[in-house]
Amino acid sequence: MKGIIDASYDNGTPIWLHTSDYIFGMVPVDSSGGRWTEISYTFEDPDEPLAKTERSAELSFQFLLEEVEKGVSFDVDDLKVPLIKEFAKTLESKSGPEKINALIAELITNSTTYSSKFPIIKGKGEVDVLKGKI
Repeated sequence: MKGIIDASYDNGTPIWLHTSDYIFGMVPVDSSGGRWTEISYTFEDPDEPLAKTERSAELSFQFLLEEVEKGVSFDVDDLKVPLIKEFAKTLESKSGPEKINALIAELITNSTTYSSKFPIIKGKGEVDVLKGKI
């Protein structure tokens, strides 16, 4: 998992979310942003804590939205899900890579708009937070 985290910025900007139960990431497979790998690391799963699934950018965008709306909102009591959905609607006419990159940029840049305690890694300099949880 630590190797995945270290390499996650090689092809663009990933998103890393962390809660008390798990780490969730979407990492670009290549610099075109056409395919993304969803990564989840569940702390309480001793047998298989790491799960990885590669998908198209469009599907990855949908899975990322679902994760924020349902997974993160379970752990973050002040998450403004309607605002995130509102932002996502502004991206409807864009391509899959444009959608996911815009959503990631928005959540990283304006995380405090959506929650006072949004559990997001804002850049490569903060990945040690994730590694410390493993």
